[in-house]
This record gives sequence, structure tokens and C-alpha cells, in this order.
Amino acid sequence: MTGNFLKVFAILSAIPAMFCILPAHADAADPARMIAACPAWPAHCKIDLKGQVYKIQHTLHLNPLTMRLTNGVLDASGLPDGDPAILVSSDGPGQPESYDTAADSIDHIVLTGQPKADGIVLDNRNDDNIRMAAITMENVSISGFRRGLTFGSHAYVFGLSHVQIHNNATGLYTVPNAVDAGERITLEDVNVFNNTLGVDDEGGMELDWLGSRLDYNAMTAVISGLWNFDGHIEIAPPHAPPIRLHALVGQPAGSLFITPGSFVIVSQSGGQASSDYWVQSDSPYSAIQFPVHTYGVRGKIAVMNGPAPVYGPALPPYNPY
Repeated sequence: MTGNFLKVFAILSAIPAMFCILPAHADAADPARMIAACPAWPAHCKIDLKGQVYKIQHTLHLNPLTMRLTNGVLDASGLPDGDPAILVSSDGPGQPESYDTAADSIDHIVLTGQPKADGIVLDNRNDDNIRMAAITMENVSISGFRRGLTFGSHAYVFGLSHVQIHNNATGLYTVPNAVDAGERITLEDVNVFNNTLGVDDEGGMELDWLGSRLDYNAMTAVISGLWNFDGHIEIAPPHAPPIRLHALVGQPAGSLFITPGSFVIVSQSGGQASSDYWVQSDSPYSAIQFPVHTYGVRGKIAVMNGPAPVYGPALPPYNPY
């Protein structure tokens, strides 16, 4: 993470008391008009969908420094190909140099889409300031997209809680070569399931998974950063390694450290190998650490195809009886 905290605090402390404005409520006919009706910074704006279903035809732009989107269903099935349903970004004139997104969130939202568009994208294009493209997400469901959730530039030090990402081509995607991004992102009670690819971590981001699940994705994950995983991984018998550890130039090699209280299971495998390998790696500096109990986590030839070490009892298989 880059930036000068003293500069941020100096700017914030210089704001007169008259700017301590209570959150405004945006009232209009549809979410785009609600967002357009929000007052400028430093006021905070609550975009309350009041439990209604809205069809969106164009990207909704959310400023994480000032806006909260809550309480409704967004149908993005008519979105143009390649566009995101929601873009979280603080780009634009008149914004403060600030990390402070704590008052704002996307919460209690169901978002459905179409398979050539993207769900929620967190990304800033302006690199000449101290700004965030990050926002807390809580009680959110994302499904039906090319990429369900994308982390890009200036997305870091934030969290997801009680989120479901399912039935997308790629569930969670991180942008390669993202600027000032990826520092310690926490995913608590997050369920990534029934995607073609569960997680495609092309940016090498630090992801901490707490009580989370990666279930029945055709391929579980491409991991290019440092992951701590506490939770449950479950798949059908794979025909190719379901996890790939990848090393990016100038970054720590992708590694997965699974806590002892977690469980990894290949359902309907009978505890036997189905693919030749279970993990693929391209660097000796990567590593995977299995928990105490696994079931069916083995390959006909070996657990690992590649130079990365395997730690923990992936073999022999756990006997649940």
C-alpha cells in the first residue's frame, strides 16, 4: 500500500465542522437516478432499493468514499457485453485523497447478470492520488456473469462477509499488474461455488479466507498470491489438477496454506485418485499445505505436478467411517 498517512490526516483534520453532514437518502425512480441524486463529498448517501427488483441496462458507478447500496435485487441480464453491472471507483474530480470507506458498503443485494458481462468490479484508473477502489460487502449474492467479482487497482485492505458467488464463468477474478492493490483482503463466510473457475488470481493478491467454502467449481483456483484458507473445499472427481499455483515476476510465489480445522474432500471418489495430479505448480517457491484431514486428495502419479513442495497429510486418504 502506498501513500502518506500524515498527508491524509492533515487533509481530513482541515475539514471544517460544518461538513459533518448526516447521510442523505437518494430518492428517484431507478438506481442510476438514485446515484445521480446523491450529494457530493463529504456527504454520505444511502441508496436504498427498499426490497424492490430493478433491471439495469448500464453500469452503476458507486463512489466507495460516499455511497452505500443496500436492500434490493438488481437484474443485469440486459447489460451490454463486457460491461460491469457495478463499478466501485473513486475516480473523478472533487474527491478527497482518502482511504476512508468504513461508512459505506454494498449490502443485502442480490445481483444477477448475463454471461458476457461482469458483476461487481473494484478498480481505480487514477494513480496520482491516495484513493480507494474498495468497499465492504455483506450479505451479497452474485451470479450469472463472465466474472462475478473483480479486484483491480487500488483495491486493498477491505473485506467480504456472508457473500455467495456462484454460477459464473469465473467467480472471483484479480486483475494482472494491478496498481497499489491486493494487500490483505479478508473473505469471511464466503461461498464460491458452481463456477467454471472458482478463483482466477492473476494479480497475486493476499487473500485471507475465514470459515469459507470453495465448492463444486469445475476448476477450484489459480493462485498467484499468498492465501490463508480456513474452511471447506469440495469437488467432484477432477480430470485435471483443480488447483494451480503460479509465480509472478517480482512477487512472492502463489501458495495455499490451509488450516488444520479445514477439510478438503473429493466427493464420490471413494478416497481414490481420479486425475494424474491434484495440484499444478511452476515454481519451487510456491507451496501447498494440507489440513489434517483430506479425502480423495491424491493423484494417480503424485499429489503435485511441478517443483512446489507439499506439506501435510494429503496421503493417505482420510477414512470417515
